[in-house]
Amino acid sequence: MLEKIYIQIPAYRDKELSNTVIDLNKKAKHPERLRIVIAWQHGNKEQLKKEVFDYGNVEILDIHYKDSKGCNWARNLLQKQWKNEAYTLYLDSHHRFVKDWDEETIKMFKALKDEGIKKPIITAYLPSYDPENEPGGRMKYPLKIYPLERDKGLLTKLTSYPIPHWKKIKKPLVAQFISLHFLFADGFFNKEIHFDPEIYFFGDEVLTSLRAYTYGYDLFHPHIILGWHLYDRKTRTPHWDDHTSWYEQEEISYNKMKIIYTTNMTSNTILGPDRKVIEYEKHIDLKLYDNGIENEAICS
Repeated sequence: MLEKIYIQIPAYRDKELSNTVIDLNKKAKHPERLRIVIAWQHGNKEQLKKEVFDYGNVEILDIHYKDSKGCNWARNLLQKQWKNEAYTLYLDSHHRFVKDWDEETIKMFKALKDEGIKKPIITAYLPSYDPENEPGGRMKYPLKIYPLERDKGLLTKLTSYPIPHWKKIKKPLVAQFISLHFLFADGFFNKEIHFDPEIYFFGDEVLTSLRAYTYGYDLFHPHIILGWHLYDRKTRTPHWDDHTSWYEQEEISYNKMKIIYTTNMTSNTILGPDRKVIEYEKHIDLKLYDNGIENEAICS
């Protein structure tokens, strides 16, 4: 029997959603192993293509966009829909995929486990694609994530650069940070790392990286291309364009991250028992919060 993958997609007013789900199924070696749940935050006139439902493996949490409280709020809703599938995959709603992406990802994941990595995560800023130039606009190399920028002393923004000599690399690379547009892990990740609805947007990947690390997860970037991601926002409306209170949400979010980074707090819903904040800071060779720095460009 095929091990199931629970795929969770928070989608906010995104014209690429239908094409993403269609390609996700079309390019999978075993679409029958996929269970796809979408937190679809949309307006009354926005519709999904009929083909989205052709494989019979898509479930919709139907949410009017005015009721949305942000992407991590949506992720929290999606986590609660997990039904003990062996694997989980966090995606955004604007992607394309390589042929047999599911088989390739699981093979990579199992190889890490065979090497003695108890709790691997495969994660990446996937290379970019251009929906107006398909497939010719696809970037042809995998990426590694690096720290980019601080805001109010907090490390909030990340970036990526091509992996040097990637064609000669035979296994996944050790990673410092998680991408929330492509995160593949054991299904029980949904029980250990609960997404906090109060964490708004900026800095959420850094916080999730820390939390996973303290729960004993080891992070890896794929050494091959598994899919593509749309970084241009022309096909979607950002949450903050519709919700004027986002500044308040961000302030709450930043204050919460500051407390987590400076008090080394541990609980079942925040940091795990396996590693400490200082150990993660050594792993990334950077402090998560520096109160002497308001804003700083780290990598350019």
